Amino acid sequence: MNNIVIKEYNGVKVLRDDLLPGGTKSILMEHILDSSYEEYVYASPVYGAFQIALSIWCKNNNKKATIFCAKRTIKHKNTRECIKNGAKVIEVEHGYLNVVTKRAIDYCLENNALLLKFGADTEQAINIISNRMKEVIKMIGEPKEIWCPIGSGTLVKSILRATTKSKVIGVQVGAECSIKHPRLLILKHHLTFDKSSKAVCPFPSIDNYDRKAWEYCVKYKKTNDVLFWNVYG
Repeated sequence: MNNIVIKEYNGVKVLRDDLLPGGTKSILMEHILDSSYEEYVYASPVYGAFQIALSIWCKNNNKKATIFCAKRTIKHKNTRECIKNGAKVIEVEHGYLNVVTKRAIDYCLENNALLLKFGADTEQAINIISNRMKEVIKMIGEPKEIWCPIGSGTLVKSILRATTKSKVIGVQVGAECSIKHPRLLILKHHLTFDKSSKAVCPFPSIDNYDRKAWEYCVKYKKTNDVLFWNVYG
């Protein structure tokens, strides 16, 4: 698997997936999208990176991306990025994720479009990202600690599947995470998902997502053998 860039900051090795157009989940697109469809639909928190990866892939492959998200007075930068990439964005009033998802389901039934699962949390996606982790291990060995943000949980499941001894620390930045594993520690960030971390970060990171995990990684890591997975910048 190519496009793996690892650099060291503050004594921590960082997987720079922010350098991929659309971040980590951009590597999934060609594998998880059923090419028989012309339009792909995703219900997303405005802060999520998967919507951006989808909009970029569809732009490059002459497909339609339709993103459902909560309506805001001022569009979030990720929403603007999706629009710039040619996606159709449908903003939903009072847009809790369950409401946004219901609107997306109804739209797919009416338009013969494919609704993608939140966070691409599927066995296929987990295996693909797990293989990326295995390639990282070939390059640097298996770290004692691996830190990452937790959103849908796809990433942390993938890391656990690829490793045998690493302590995996997931920083919960959104909804409660119910994943259980003897090598997994979940730390809930003190700020709610919509609030931004003010921590200094030496590489591009989303301030309400990856940066929160970086903040806790630097503060709470127990070893000098650490990998931080930066999902998106």
